[in-house]
Amino acid sequence: MEINVFDHLLYYLSHVGESSWEKFKDAIGNLTEGRHRFKNDSTYLSALARLAHLDYDPMKLDRVFIAPSVLVETAVAHRHVLSGSRTPDFINDIAECVSEAGGTLQQIPKRYAPTVIVLSELTEASLAEIESLGIHVSRAFSAKLSSLLPSPNRASFLIDETQLPDSINRFNFRTLEFEPDNHPRHNNGLYEIPQFGRNVYVLKSGDDQWIVPRAWGEWLFLSACGRNKGLTFYEQKSQAWCINSKLHLPLTLDRCATLCSGFPPESRVRDNLFCYADVPVGVAYRLTKALYQKWEVV
Repeated sequence: MEINVFDHLLYYLSHVGESSWEKFKDAIGNLTEGRHRFKNDSTYLSALARLAHLDYDPMKLDRVFIAPSVLVETAVAHRHVLSGSRTPDFINDIAECVSEAGGTLQQIPKRYAPTVIVLSELTEASLAEIESLGIHVSRAFSAKLSSLLPSPNRASFLIDETQLPDSINRFNFRTLEFEPDNHPRHNNGLYEIPQFGRNVYVLKSGDDQWIVPRAWGEWLFLSACGRNKGLTFYEQKSQAWCINSKLHLPLTLDRCATLCSGFPPESRVRDNLFCYADVPVGVAYRLTKALYQKWEVV
């Protein structure tokens, strides 16, 4: 089994249970010997969180918590994936359990994600044995979660009365980049506020402004600007749900889309896309509408 940085981070957090964000970043630095593959440490966080291995508060990124061990039933028939806390010995225990009670276990390495543990052809006896190891079995995860997907509006977030500085970066809804704005007090928009940290932004509309996580702020602002086409679409033949890779996807939606297949999204660099595999059409529709986007099928 190939063990990469993401696996080691998962084993580390499984051992300590929780970690301050600073210690988590230190662990990344130690494991990569200071030569990070990604410019942003939160990329490592997202890679683990979308697969339900850990949790964190996007509005206050000061601590990272390991999630409990869960066997997730995906949208693909007879495919389960293991999420949450795990160690190499724990994986061996599961493999032995499955071997004796029925089913198969595969360890599928991923370059920019932890190894995916896939269990298939499980019998009721093997599911019962797996539960006896302290693993919760979550059946029909994607179908259940899709009925609970949030669609926050501006009023869902905290009101902020901080006076914006004279010059600050503002999200450009055309380029999908943050660019300098020398008149933030007079312009509606989504603004970076350095003193709030990387994940907390201010969404301004008229005289009102809200503190929002970056991911929701982007989609709310795009909706307010009327840009609700061309950023997400569904490939009906391959059952892939695709979004523009310049945008951030809120964690709950990212996790739902990922666990439909159990695998991290494919990056199509040439097309600036992240594509989530094996997403049922009904789930993809609800994901799209949660982002205030128009439903587009190709």
